[in-house]
Amino acid sequence: MDKRQGKVSSKIDWNQFVQEPDIEVKSSFAATTQQNIILVHRNFERFVHNLKPQEYKYWLQNINLRVIEGFFRWYLENHAVVHQSGFLVFARYFRMYWCEEMGQIFDYDLRRRMTMLVCTTLTDEYELELGGKTQPSMNIDDLLYTTHHLVGITNVWFPTVRCRQQHSTLRKMMTSTSARPGTLVESSGYMRQNDALLWKDIELYMVKHPEHPTCKVLLMRVKHRLNKGRRNRGVAPVYTYTERNDNLGLCVIQDILEYAFLDNAFASQHIKSPRDIWLYTDVPGHRQSTPIHFKDSVRNIPILRRAVKDSEGNWMTHPTKALTYARAQEDEIRTSRSAGFKEPGSLYKYRKGAAANLRHLDEHSRNQVMGHRRGGAFAYYVQIRDDTQSAFMETPARDALLKLSSNASLTRDASAPQELSKQEKINIELNPELKDLRQKCAELRRDIISKYHQIQKAKGSEQFQQLKHLQRQVRATRKRLSTQTMKARYTEFFHNNQVIPERTTIAQLEFKNRNADTVDDTELLEDRIKSLELRLQLHQLEIPKQLHTRISIDTTVSAELQAVAVTASLMCPVCLGRTSLHPRARTYQYARKDTLQKHFATHNLSRSFFSGRSCDIPDCNKSLHSLTQYKHHQATEHGIEL
Repeated sequence: MDKRQGKVSSKIDWNQFVQEPDIEVKSSFAATTQQNIILVHRNFERFVHNLKPQEYKYWLQNINLRVIEGFFRWYLENHAVVHQSGFLVFARYFRMYWCEEMGQIFDYDLRRRMTMLVCTTLTDEYELELGGKTQPSMNIDDLLYTTHHLVGITNVWFPTVRCRQQHSTLRKMMTSTSARPGTLVESSGYMRQNDALLWKDIELYMVKHPEHPTCKVLLMRVKHRLNKGRRNRGVAPVYTYTERNDNLGLCVIQDILEYAFLDNAFASQHIKSPRDIWLYTDVPGHRQSTPIHFKDSVRNIPILRRAVKDSEGNWMTHPTKALTYARAQEDEIRTSRSAGFKEPGSLYKYRKGAAANLRHLDEHSRNQVMGHRRGGAFAYYVQIRDDTQSAFMETPARDALLKLSSNASLTRDASAPQELSKQEKINIELNPELKDLRQKCAELRRDIISKYHQIQKAKGSEQFQQLKHLQRQVRATRKRLSTQTMKARYTEFFHNNQVIPERTTIAQLEFKNRNADTVDDTELLEDRIKSLELRLQLHQLEIPKQLHTRISIDTTVSAELQAVAVTASLMCPVCLGRTSLHPRARTYQYARKDTLQKHFATHNLSRSFFSGRSCDIPDCNKSLHSLTQYKHHQATEHGIEL
């Protein structure tokens, strides 16, 4: 049979085929582009509600410059657009949206006049900035400082211990590979796809050191499938990580091992503790490496995952959902301010710092590492790092000063303010706008009580809804004023500690900044194992946000403190049963009974325990079947009134 013959067995009537209507061809746009086109469509629909007729199809069919100008002005008035470059991108998406809806090519003359409208009239009237955003890059000194600060110093609260560790891992992986954050966590342009760095992208090996054949070291290969423009397509670049023994806190392999133990990801049944990795993994004489496999059940699970609340209101790491870029960026701003950086910047400053150290590569290699299609894109990431003054003066370059000038550490100040003072909080409460809202809220509350006697009895009424709306306005206004005051104080500072001892111990162990070549291999291995053991123990010392500044944690957890016992009637029984909490958080005594009851309500226990629920008090195994029975048992047996 001729290979040129098709796979269709029946003969096709091509004359009839060409006379049939055209099939619908799917768009070849990337997912992020499609999302932006949908966003333009939603905004255009909202805009045409101000027109007659209120049909977006009618106005797309009768498109002209006046309609486009009206839509653009409406968008600028309802959105916080700052830069002209960003608005030009929005205009381009509008043209793409029109072409998709109409199935036609956008008129060239109309396109030219629309661009002129944005670049002249609208830019001038709405004072759009013509410059771009800049932020200093991070060098190794900055990374060492921020990682040490995050691990052992900062008082910024994270929902779980793993959240803090993951943020440190994200920073280190970006600086080691120049990866975009969307390559490692869930990108904002690909929401709900849950695609990020997965366990299947990791290859872990125990290898013989080429220079010291008797020495075994860990080596890790990481595949970046999600590079911009080539997500899950083509040949993905693979980056190699090696052990870092000079500062264990900068070792990405150490982080991955920690997450593997937490996720129970090792395929080997023998690896149950950190020491088992080196005890049961050997490299045969005829091989150079031995792979350390992960379970098939975790291959498609993201490594960096988000924190969520369970059914009882306790924070936990989601078993399958990836950490989002938006969440990671919020954490970066909080931790950067805590570390004293003048400009918190975005996560891209770590990619920018990595790019600055790739200048020596040729253009092809640089594009491959950075994920660029054109060499010119590299110029946007790198500031001028050459001593042009000394070059003209024909004197030796002052590299140390240039290094300081080109990185974020130039304006870093660890003494920068981290929270509002008492007087500033009082001034916020005296703000006329907030006072007016609080007064309206109080008056409406008095009216409801006089009419219904209790607030809860007014549920469903219009007055009750108005009260809830006013209360939300009060909270939002207070938060906005606090943010503005804090930002102004932080800016003014540049212009004119509750840390658990276990974190400090880890920081002291992992940031020795030593020359690993002069340290015995046995000591390096013992430090690595001890570091992993301490990290895993740290996950059993979580502190809820509401207790973060209330409890005293000036000493390490002793064996006596681990043996939790009920000694007062103002302890929360649910917290007493949570072994992942810090012992002082488990045994925290609330000041009043009503405060304890409000806290207990945040656990959201169901009214019925269909499978039964054991009493949370240690050493009490009473099985309970309803919330009422649970509260009665706590009151009669343990003296805790809920």
